[in-house]
Amino acid sequence: MNKYELFSSVVQALTSIVAVVLSTIALIRSSKSERDANKPYIVSFLKVVRSSQTTIIYLMIKNFGRTGATILSVKADPAIDSGQLKFENNPFELFSNQLIAPEQTYAAVISVKNSEIELKTRKFSLSITYSDEFGKKETKDFLLNADVATSFDHITPVPTKTDEVAKSIYITSAERLFNQF
Repeated sequence: MNKYELFSSVVQALTSIVAVVLSTIALIRSSKSERDANKPYIVSFLKVVRSSQTTIIYLMIKNFGRTGATILSVKADPAIDSGQLKFENNPFELFSNQLIAPEQTYAAVISVKNSEIELKTRKFSLSITYSDEFGKKETKDFLLNADVATSFDHITPVPTKTDEVAKSIYITSAERLFNQF
């Protein structure tokens, strides 16, 4: 075997090794990308609904992902104080092994303005621990501020020169508009 044949054999062997390594890396990345695309995306946010003189704040937990998740725990820091509503830490404090399907939303009223259910804890962090379908445990923290949530919401004034039927229809349509979001 001359030196050209030896060089050619070495280059072929190195090319094969590099091809196997690149293929393995591509498979790993593809697998990770597929897993990320199909994992649950659990998010918490505040939803404000206003109609006439009433402002209601909902604490929402939604799965924007493509697969379900099991919520293991939900903790607020500091604890949410909503006046007459009684819970130790937050409305979802008893969630343990609670399934949340893709696009499913859990909602809890935490404030109704001008009532006994007025939110006293305006800023808090909500920590949600959940596991995906493969048992991978994840914790997400959300900083929530009721003052910011209410300042960005759309306000619908009630017309002042209408009869009561028209006013009722207007209020009902405004409530329907807000519930679509």
